[in-house]
This record gives sequence, structure tokens and C-alpha cells, in this order.
Amino acid sequence: MTDSPPDPSAEWWTTSDVAAYLGVRVSTISSYRNRGQMPEPDHKLGRTQLWRPQTIMNWKGARPGSGNWR
Repeated sequence: MTDSPPDPSAEWWTTSDVAAYLGVRVSTISSYRNRGQMPEPDHKLGRTQLWRPQTIMNWKGARPGSGNWR
């Protein structure tokens, strides 16, 4: 994990950026993806998965346990 959150105005976030934003390890992001618990990447460059920051921010706000109970 990094010490500072990723830039929300960036064009793309990598898996490492998503992990930093969520405060989890990169391996946790891989687990979420393998279980189908997070959005598909918005773009891929080879094996690198990329998400638009807004995709992840919207997903985080809507997921259970995020304080956004329905």
C-alpha cells in the first residue's frame, strides 16, 4: 500500500492505485476481481488493468459495508 491516496483527477488508476484508495493490499483487489465483486477494468494495457477513478469511487460508495445501506 502507498502512504497517500491516488489522485482522483487522474485519467486512470492501476490495481495499486485502487488498493491504496480502498486501504487494502493489491492481493485483495485480485481476490475481489476473481470473485466478481468489483467492476471490470475500464481499459487494459497488456496485463495491466486500468479503471477510471470515478468507476471505483462510485463502486465503493454503493458496496455493502460502505455506510451506504439501502
